[in-house]
Amino acid sequence: MTSPLTRPYDLALASADFPPWAGLPRRTVIVCSHPRSGSTLVGEAIRFAGGLGCPLEYLHRGFRPTIAERWGAPDLASFVAALHRHRTEPNGVFSIKVFWQDLEEVAHERAPTRFPPPAVTAPDAWRDHDYRDLLSLLGDILPNPVWVHLERQDRVRQAVSAVVAAQTGLWRSIPGVGRQTAVGSAEYDYDRILGMVAFAEQSHAHWHAFFAANGLTPYRLTYEELARDFERTVQALLAALGNDSAVPPRRMQRQSGSATEEMVLRFLREYAARAAVDQTRSSRP
Repeated sequence: MTSPLTRPYDLALASADFPPWAGLPRRTVIVCSHPRSGSTLVGEAIRFAGGLGCPLEYLHRGFRPTIAERWGAPDLASFVAALHRHRTEPNGVFSIKVFWQDLEEVAHERAPTRFPPPAVTAPDAWRDHDYRDLLSLLGDILPNPVWVHLERQDRVRQAVSAVVAAQTGLWRSIPGVGRQTAVGSAEYDYDRILGMVAFAEQSHAHWHAFFAANGLTPYRLTYEELARDFERTVQALLAALGNDSAVPPRRMQRQSGSATEEMVLRFLREYAARAAVDQTRSSRP
């Protein structure tokens, strides 16, 4: 029996599947983002508005295995077929959240001689034709796409949030849904935070280049806009997606607190101090 402290995320369960859909979705809403950018907040707003699908990280390495096992879909082809079958709305809309590394993994899985393993190639090593080939490769997975780009501008707070979530196991805070108690304590780690900042920069550099190379103009929004005015930001997004529903109530609770903010400030102080030392050394004759 599942502990009430570790209940699975309800939107990943069979109870959240739609009636079986045959064939490819008529439309795909793709929320392109990076971890700790508010993508779950946006995804839940899309789901509960109705008619726009249920965007989860279906292609993510931490999410796909569990749901693939439930659907009996051991390989990518069978998983995509099951994904379209079970997660396309009756009106033909399928939605998904995608991180850049997810696309890299799918590309490598489908065409290992064409695309390298994830995180091997930096953005400046990709060319426009690489991004165009990637889009072509995704055509039958994400048919008739509508692109939404969600970005968190404060990379340091994003990185700290990612480090804390990984250490505690608390990736979202929804009363009665998912893990409710931490599996570890959050500890300051300068190098890990710095690495997460670089990871976010690289991922979004890829996103921007991907859109430019393919002549795409995504609907853009930021975590900061969501935090500042959730209702107005979500209402504008829903309208852009062709949905005039009222903004659904928020289930998610804010996770950051004084301990997280202290970690952010500590990192910023240490980063400034290290930069000053480096500048002093470089100015010496």
